[in-house]
Amino acid sequence: MTETQIEFLDVLEKSLGIVSVALQKTETTRQEYEGWLKQNDFNERLKRVNETSVDYVENKLLQQINQGDLSAIQFYLKTKGKKRGY
Repeated sequence: MTETQIEFLDVLEKSLGIVSVALQKTETTRQEYEGWLKQNDFNERLKRVNETSVDYVENKLLQQINQGDLSAIQFYLKTKGKKRGY
């Protein structure tokens, strides 16, 4: 993986997986990024970055649930509680 790709992935992680932000901050073109997607090592790291983003947002959702936010509770049950009939 190149230094540019590593920098891009670091910025992508800090921007919670928002590709357009990382492209702009690293001055990377969409075409370059799409070319990188064909590389296995880049894709593996990209998956980890995306998982980190989901973990962060899940944590924020759970914080809202802990504060008694009814809409957060309902959202959680609709997505995670489907098998139980929610």
